[in-house]
Amino acid sequence: MSNTSPPSSLSSSSESDGTPSTDTPTKPPAKRGFPWMLVLRIGTTLGALAFVLSRVDVNAVGSALVRVSPLAFLVACISTALNLVVGSVRWRILLRAYGAPHLPSLGTLARLNYIGFFYNTCLPGGVGGDVVRGVASQEAFGESGGMGAGAVVLVDRVLGLVGLLLVVAITATLFPLPGAESAHVTAIALGGVTVSALAVAAIAVGRSLAPKLPIRLAVFAKRLPRIVHWGPFGVAILLSLVTQTGVAWTGHVIVQSLAPTITLMNSLVVVPLAMATTFLPFLVGGTGAREAVFAQLYGPLGVPQADATAAGLLIWFSQISVALIGGVLPLPKKRSVEPTKA
Repeated sequence: MSNTSPPSSLSSSSESDGTPSTDTPTKPPAKRGFPWMLVLRIGTTLGALAFVLSRVDVNAVGSALVRVSPLAFLVACISTALNLVVGSVRWRILLRAYGAPHLPSLGTLARLNYIGFFYNTCLPGGVGGDVVRGVASQEAFGESGGMGAGAVVLVDRVLGLVGLLLVVAITATLFPLPGAESAHVTAIALGGVTVSALAVAAIAVGRSLAPKLPIRLAVFAKRLPRIVHWGPFGVAILLSLVTQTGVAWTGHVIVQSLAPTITLMNSLVVVPLAMATTFLPFLVGGTGAREAVFAQLYGPLGVPQADATAAGLLIWFSQISVALIGGVLPLPKKRSVEPTKA
């Protein structure tokens, strides 16, 4: 039996004479096509990883993987796990800043953050988890709050990128990397901050611009949330610096286990740039590109290419280890919310 309901006109004509219609064809269920894009992305990831490994002594990479301190790997996992909790706090603060009438509990948001991290880490593009977070948190804005929840998740992700770029810009200016044009790095980072700020501003003024936009865009724009409380929004920006510093620290403890001469200031430039590869749409977790960035930027600092490649892989392994927690967590059936205080 098909689950597809017949058109209302056909239903009414069938009911008029009391007999069911027999000449109305039943629409068969839509067949899912072969997931070519998924296969392409996984293939691209494997190809990128194979290319990186072809340019380095694989035995040396294996030796470096064994030399990394188990404690350093454990610290990286714990740092990643704690960073997700801090990110959940930022997400909740942003919901308050945008005037969400019902705030999910921190525990609920932390669970959704872990689930989103699983999808972002294990699927290409690094954005699938954000879609899950937006859909699962829409109750914060009421029954029709899908647009508001999705916009806040987008702003949350953009602020994370802003934090990453600010950390890179500040550190590259104060502690330039050998062999790197720090002025260029800083300029690119600040350019990214500017673009990100414009994106956040566009969401904030969307309702005001709605009457001046074409109808289709106006319908979309008038549903965008506005920043209601600027204080919490400022706190969210500061927390973005905290989370991205935490990301850099996560990578640093692994790299320093292989190369003790590497300083945290070095990693505050290299690791955020390398982790930005997770946004590449055809790579799973930025694999391949991340290791290439590590080798390129840590090389002038005296880190052998094999060690840098191994460090990049271990950072990914630590993320997968934490992401698996989100892979087994169920989505909340009924989210815990509380009225937002003015």
